[in-house]
Amino acid sequence: MLNPVLAIRSFCFPPIPEAIRTDFALMTAAQLQKQARLLFMAFLVTTPTAALANAEGANGWVRFATPLAMALFCLAGFFSLSRDLKIGRSARRANHMIRESTYVSCLIAVMCSAWCVHSWLGAPVQTRIYYPVIIALGAFSTAYCLGCIRAAAIGNIVINIAPMTVLLFTSGNRMDFAAGTSLLVASLFQLRMIDANHRGIINLLELQRRARELAQSDPLTGLLNRRALLDAAPQIAPGAPLRLLLIDIDNFKTINDLHGHVVGDLVLCEVARRLQIRAGSIARVARIGGEEFAILGAAADLPAALALGIVADVRGTAMPHGGQVTISIGVADAVVSDDDAWRQLYQRADVVLYDAKQGGRNRAVEAAPISLADRTDAPGAARQSGPDRSRPIAA
Repeated sequence: MLNPVLAIRSFCFPPIPEAIRTDFALMTAAQLQKQARLLFMAFLVTTPTAALANAEGANGWVRFATPLAMALFCLAGFFSLSRDLKIGRSARRANHMIRESTYVSCLIAVMCSAWCVHSWLGAPVQTRIYYPVIIALGAFSTAYCLGCIRAAAIGNIVINIAPMTVLLFTSGNRMDFAAGTSLLVASLFQLRMIDANHRGIINLLELQRRARELAQSDPLTGLLNRRALLDAAPQIAPGAPLRLLLIDIDNFKTINDLHGHVVGDLVLCEVARRLQIRAGSIARVARIGGEEFAILGAAADLPAALALGIVADVRGTAMPHGGQVTISIGVADAVVSDDDAWRQLYQRADVVLYDAKQGGRNRAVEAAPISLADRTDAPGAARQSGPDRSRPIAA
């Protein structure tokens, strides 16, 4: 049986998919910061009219204190949101702003609703119809600005509209009843629009997330692509050495030629799976292109012996084509702070990968520590022979 409390809670506080929760908070806070400033300014301009619109004989708290409190709230809110709070760059600040906006907007709604109800009860019959109009326009404007925060928008509509609707329905005047019906229908449409806006934002963010994933992943294996690996490099261990393992499947062309590209793709996927298992959560795994893969992580987290374990693991894995697959690995270390440093690291790993293949394949070779003489940007310089440029990794 459907629990009405849970149903209402699910509608007002819908779960945001975990994958886009941060993006949703940042987008919502940035949108709110722009729209709420206009709302505060609009309320500030209309606050003096609240004092004039009070029913005759209203006490000082209703006639002056409430409009004054509203004006102070609006001024504080406007100046707070006019500062550069870096909302769009901090998920923590964005979530704090969303919670604060929900509470503050509902508090203001309570004040407005109390003022409106008190004014209705004390006004002559021929003028009290103005108060539902005033509260409805304010509530719908607020809900529009808070539309990205569904709980706040719904709370404002309910707090502002519900008391006046009840008064209209129970006044005994048929025109009040008609006005209350119209107000209720308009509120329901507004709630429907809030829900549609909320779902639209979620769908947009999920599409954007999916587009980012497709742009940064290899469509065959699901691993990162070369661009994504480059983007991740400076974030893995800032200021500390990184270790890059370049991995190439030996004689992969023969597999494609003998068994076809479909089987070749299955072999690529199986090798990718073994690499991902070996790397675990301590390193990033990418398919660089063709039959070449890479593992990148902090040098302290990736012992050189890991390369030997990967070679043995792939060699001992049953492959889709029914035969054995071997790989060659080139290993190099460097501190990566920019694209040039990444290119040098990649070039050094590529050089020792070439040495591994030239030395008989099915092996791992490590680049010697970089020296001043090795630092060159000349094309092809990395493949100049030298006795100390690499060394096989020993078990």
